Amino acid sequence: MVIITQHSVRKSGLILFLCLIMILNFTGCKKNKSTAIVAQIKSVPNCYDPQIAVGTDLETILNNCFEGLVRIDAEGNIQKAAAQAWSVSADGLTYTFALRDDAQWYVPKSAKEALGEDFVKALDTRVTAEDYAFGIMRALDEITEAPYAYMLDAVDRAYATNDVTLVIELKKPDESLLTALALPVCMPCKEVFFNETQGRYGLSTSLILSNGPYYLGLFDEDIGAVTLKKNPNYKGAFKALTETVRLFVPSEDVERNFSIKAVSAAEAKDIGKDYTTTHYKNSIKAFCFNCANEKLYTYKSIRVAFAHSTDVEALVGKGISRAEGLIPSACLLQAGISYRANANVLRAPEYDPAKAEEIYKALKARNEEQEVPDDISLDITLACLEEDMDAVKTIIQGWQKTFGVAMTLTIEPYPTQAELDAAVNKGNYDIAYTTIVTSDFLAGEYLKNFTSNSTNNIINLKNPEYDRLVSLTFGAENKDQLTEALVNCETYILDNAYIIPTISVDSCIVKNETASDVTVRPSGTVMAFYK
Repeated sequence: MVIITQHSVRKSGLILFLCLIMILNFTGCKKNKSTAIVAQIKSVPNCYDPQIAVGTDLETILNNCFEGLVRIDAEGNIQKAAAQAWSVSADGLTYTFALRDDAQWYVPKSAKEALGEDFVKALDTRVTAEDYAFGIMRALDEITEAPYAYMLDAVDRAYATNDVTLVIELKKPDESLLTALALPVCMPCKEVFFNETQGRYGLSTSLILSNGPYYLGLFDEDIGAVTLKKNPNYKGAFKALTETVRLFVPSEDVERNFSIKAVSAAEAKDIGKDYTTTHYKNSIKAFCFNCANEKLYTYKSIRVAFAHSTDVEALVGKGISRAEGLIPSACLLQAGISYRANANVLRAPEYDPAKAEEIYKALKARNEEQEVPDDISLDITLACLEEDMDAVKTIIQGWQKTFGVAMTLTIEPYPTQAELDAAVNKGNYDIAYTTIVTSDFLAGEYLKNFTSNSTNNIINLKNPEYDRLVSLTFGAENKDQLTEALVNCETYILDNAYIIPTISVDSCIVKNETASDVTVRPSGTVMAFYK
């Protein structure tokens, strides 16, 4: 039996005060309106400490306000940044970096009020190798609780031999080290400034230094706004595109102009002619099984029977391609290396109605013999988009042939992806047909989303074996080892039919002339407002 429950579109009232505040903060004079880059973010971070940073919005901000030893470009390749050159020992255990000697920290004017005028006047504003060493060692310190410290698992220590020479010694070879060094967790940190903030580092614009093309101008969680300003002290190769970048959280009550934002492929079709569109293969459509449902989690046979009953090819059509696996094509193995090109195509159990029926009949027989004592009838709530209703109904026909009267299925369609995402994140589903968008450009980061302690675990999987497989990816010394470890993780999710990928979906970045030179990582996230 199939039941359909309709969700209506919610309409919020106009909040005049919020409108006025946002307009005052973002519109400004005509000059700013025409030259500032205006971009959208999902939320305003409340802390800008690179070593503990999490999330692509924060990474976008820190990527522009800080400069690591290296940078990652729009193609996912490593580029020189603060490091002019580096060498690696024959055994792969020692990296030596030669830094620029003209780098300077930007010290916010408000730091005098926060930390004292005498301290600020005496502060050495040179960016030195010691600042990079302190940042890396602070990330490795358990007290810091850096979420991405595992990416430095191979690092034994980092130290400066002089102001412009940094040495990183490894416990074991790690070809992914340069990729990690481009991320916020490895940004430089001036020890004397950090200590002076007394646990408040990065909590306000007064308590953070910048060495990148921009500095943090202001941020306001209440109105959903962050402003970046061109750093006058920056002398590196990556020049700021504009004097001001304004980042804001979209509101239902305020529709404002933008220079650049991420949209779905469908939304991109409705963008005006003044905007150009770039597609990113960073998403898949998939049937996701909520492991909080005891029967769906306990009985692999049920999930696999669903997979063998799912005719994915029926969803493939003109302009639509089948997903090549759980991990979207945009994800990289490490900087400059495609994951999918090395891992090849990986899929869940293929469509085979006879096999599905055989598996479920075997489970019912065990149930009748009380080897499986629980009631194995299924009362399923399936969440999906309204626009996917026809596709879902096509798939359900196969499910009904397998499970028959043992399955009661209620369809709950949502009008927007945002509303569907909210329902899925709250666990208000048994099976969800939804779009999974990667915010991570690395395949390993994407797979971590399904580990037991992840806050992004939309299927609520709590599986020690999968957690163990993911942990093995941290110890990979080279490309081949890393590929094998990641394939094992992806295969485990697919073979167990926790997720059934169906089709590949593009996300898009749209931008106007003001943002024409802004580049974005291969995953369609992390914007660079410099060139």
